[in-house]
Amino acid sequence: MNEIVKVTWIDAQRLELGCIQQEELPDLRPIEGEIIGFLVHEDKERIVIAQERWKELGGCKYVHVIPKCSVIKIKRLK
Repeated sequence: MNEIVKVTWIDAQRLELGCIQQEELPDLRPIEGEIIGFLVHEDKERIVIAQERWKELGGCKYVHVIPKCSVIKIKRLK
């Protein structure tokens, strides 16, 4: 878990800004997201990124599991 990566992916949108008019719904689209973090795991189905880790405790926090079918790009930073 020493490698640091930047992952760009397409994510779902969740709107909580009140009422959406029905005629506006067809215009809603998934959004592009980016994350930089420690590579925890990667296989053909998913990539797992942690934004914080503690070597002494052997743990991590703020873990994201991103389906590979949603990934646009993975850039290895370290």
